[in-house]
Amino acid sequence: MSYSKHAKELARWAFGLPNFYAARLFGKRPRFLKVTPGVFSTQLIYDRDHRSFFSVRSRDDIDVSVVRQIFVQEDYAVESQDHAAALQRFYDSILESGRRPLIIDCGGNTGLATRYFAETYPGATVVCVEPEEKNMAMARLNNPETEVSFLLAGIGNSDAWADIVDPGRGNWAYRTETSDTGKTQIISVNSILGDPQYQDCTPFIIKIDIEGFEENLFEKNTEWLDAFPLLIIELHDWMLPKQATSHNFLQAISQKNRDFIYRNENVFSISNTFS
Repeated sequence: MSYSKHAKELARWAFGLPNFYAARLFGKRPRFLKVTPGVFSTQLIYDRDHRSFFSVRSRDDIDVSVVRQIFVQEDYAVESQDHAAALQRFYDSILESGRRPLIIDCGGNTGLATRYFAETYPGATVVCVEPEEKNMAMARLNNPETEVSFLLAGIGNSDAWADIVDPGRGNWAYRTETSDTGKTQIISVNSILGDPQYQDCTPFIIKIDIEGFEENLFEKNTEWLDAFPLLIIELHDWMLPKQATSHNFLQAISQKNRDFIYRNENVFSISNTFS
């Protein structure tokens, strides 16, 4: 990170502190406070809901921006109060039944969203699915003591093999492309749900950010959609113009009784049939 980037990050952090306290005065309640400025590789975060501190690791300014998106902006929080309350009731009911809520983070990258879900739903089992080895190593560092399983793989419509493609957008944008000679495993959601280690779990949330490979994921074998009350997905037509990578998702999801909420980069698809 250059000197100018250091200065910008320090300024952003410094101005963020009074903004945090000002938000408290005016009735808004930010959940997380990022205690350390982004120039440090270890980011200390305070969780107001659980009154506890935890730390995550970052390698560069891209990772720092993702920390900000997930823990400061809370990109994966459900803002609709009615939907959030219904999801919380469902989460509580799973735990009361003696089972564990299952959260699958597809495109886990460095495990920051995985950590967000683990902190938000501490009774859940979170599966971090990430195909790139260095990202996965960071994901493990960022989730050292949480109930997280790690799958070094991409996610797709069926079990297969693929190559990892670097489009030159940084470590957050690695893509998988199916290949008969590929060395990266692709695993299906159905295979994860059928794994014996998750048989005491009830599907709860699936988050999908797989850099355009959603075209493959939603091409077929999408019956698992009905199992998850909440699906969060980032679509990538903006990144891959004229390829219609969101077409299969839109076609599959349009047949379902689900509400749609748009927040920042993500679509929140919430089932109207779970209870």
